[in-house]
Amino acid sequence: MPAVRFACPLDCYDTCGLVADVQNGRVVRIRGDADHPFTRGKVCIKGKRLLQRQYHPQRLRQPLKRIGDALRPVTWEEALDSLAESLSAIRERLGTTAVLHYAESGHEGLSKRVDHIFFNCYGGVTRPKGSLCWGAGMAAQSFDFGQARSHAPEDIARARVILIWGRNPAATGPHLVPFLKQARRRGARIFLIDPLTTATAGLAEEHLRIRPGTDGALALAMAHLLVNWDLIDKAWLSANTIGWRRFIAALAPYSPKWAARETGLSVETIAAVARAYGETAPAAILLGLGLQRYRNGGQTIRCIDALGALTGNIGRSGGGVSYANRHTSPWISGLVQESALQAENRRSFALPKLAAALTELRDPPIAMAVISKANPLVQAPDTRALTRAFADLPTTVVFDHFLTDTARHADWVLPTTTVLEEADLFFSAMFSPYLLYSPQVVAPPEGVMGEFDVFRQLARRLGLEAYPDMEKERFLERSLLPLTERYGLTLAQLSSAPFALPNTAVPWEDGIFETTSQKYELYSRGAAAVGCDPLPAYHPPRGAMPRFPLRLLTPHRHDSLHSQGFAFEEGMTEAFVHPEELRRHDLLTGTEVRLVGETGSVAVTLHGTPGVPPGVVKVYEGWWHKSGAINRLVGQQLSDMGLQAAYYDAFCRIEAT
Repeated sequence: MPAVRFACPLDCYDTCGLVADVQNGRVVRIRGDADHPFTRGKVCIKGKRLLQRQYHPQRLRQPLKRIGDALRPVTWEEALDSLAESLSAIRERLGTTAVLHYAESGHEGLSKRVDHIFFNCYGGVTRPKGSLCWGAGMAAQSFDFGQARSHAPEDIARARVILIWGRNPAATGPHLVPFLKQARRRGARIFLIDPLTTATAGLAEEHLRIRPGTDGALALAMAHLLVNWDLIDKAWLSANTIGWRRFIAALAPYSPKWAARETGLSVETIAAVARAYGETAPAAILLGLGLQRYRNGGQTIRCIDALGALTGNIGRSGGGVSYANRHTSPWISGLVQESALQAENRRSFALPKLAAALTELRDPPIAMAVISKANPLVQAPDTRALTRAFADLPTTVVFDHFLTDTARHADWVLPTTTVLEEADLFFSAMFSPYLLYSPQVVAPPEGVMGEFDVFRQLARRLGLEAYPDMEKERFLERSLLPLTERYGLTLAQLSSAPFALPNTAVPWEDGIFETTSQKYELYSRGAAAVGCDPLPAYHPPRGAMPRFPLRLLTPHRHDSLHSQGFAFEEGMTEAFVHPEELRRHDLLTGTEVRLVGETGSVAVTLHGTPGVPPGVVKVYEGWWHKSGAINRLVGQQLSDMGLQAAYYDAFCRIEAT
């Protein structure tokens, strides 16, 4: 039975190497690639579900066009001719910014980014800026370091103390877990800081169940103690930072007693974790995404980053504050950057405010929305308002494998290839340092066309001379050009084994940062320039209201990346609260109730669990409308920096049905 190595296309920390077993032109099993240097043959349930997606009976197999109230099959010729004609007419009548292009990371293949190249060559369109996922943290680390970079997995294993802060690698980055266990076997102390009890708690000697949104208060109180105990590295601070004396002077009000009131942790617990972090070197901090999904999210990350700077753990093996790994992108994004030179007209809006943008943008209004690699009618905030906005759009085009909620509201639905049906390159901007080549494993079903070919044909119909009209193999070779020129890497070599992208295992080891000053900036003029505090500071999270007393937290589920796995879920959305919340409402676990928020309501099955603290409702993000889209309860609010969606500052109440 032929076995073909390929790459997982999911937007995940790990970017796994996988193997497809093929029989009679059909994939019969997906397993981990034992020869991959990082993922080492392990594959999570999300990766295994790729096979379920590949041959699911509901997979789209021909283009659909809305005729009346229904989506009807049409030929590709009709779809491409009609879309090219519409794009040409819009450009002539209203200008190119009347087209909105919304793309996310539902498929991480490099060649599927040709949508950006196409619309740049078209002349520039309306695109969102910001993030639903990690923007506040990225902006924060940009102010502090100049760029977000992570320590290599094997270097994290060298830490003697590890703070896992708002991250759940047991569910969302399982290939980090062996390195954490390795560190623990070497004697490392591991602390988990998270309002929710997750599977990762089993890896830690202590779980600090902090009050949601108060992580910055804990970090500043720890900094306050480190200064008082003289556990800071003044030599490193003097040589490598800007503003450290100002920051230390600002720490006076942030006592452990004050932080205990904010965080719900005891003074003794705050002191114990501060002493463990400050007295033991090297010490590493691993940051998750959830703790920056509040209005104070960016400042929270800056406060935590400051702990690494104060103790001299930045640039030290086994140390660091690891959040994301943006060093990879410049090596293989050249074609997208080149095409941007053709985008003469650009218009942008804050991504979390998509619903408002669709209804409020004028001069010109949005005449066509093109959605690729995304399901915004589930994932974006304020689902109810967004659904109304989509209904009013003149034309909506969606690329997808399934009839998602976004696709169901479209005028055109274009079925696309899966990772198993086309060659591509994959790399992670989150954690894994490897670049992978993924070949075509099987032929796509008749009637399915990949984005690479769709946009190539549209470019020909529109006469876009600047568009890089080339075969896929040539496109991938061009994408590798910086690595070929510097390291001699070829597509043939990459076909044989993953390539470790140029990166130091220990970011900032040379003491040269990517800030304007080339130093770590505790005092950031860049932050001040965009209206943020120049020093790391704590702003309390938004509080509960009498009508909406429960904070809504919507973490990732272990078996689905965003809304993808929920294509196969038929049950009602599940919500989880502390057992005392059930008692307060005189409810039994498993009862159907309604969660009512400021922007809508949703029916759920309510369960009691001690893993959720009092005052909180946990609902995994990603549920489709058929079950109950939880973002009906989330407003279009922004974090303090990075145009990030402040999902976790949403509140609701429980009502009996």
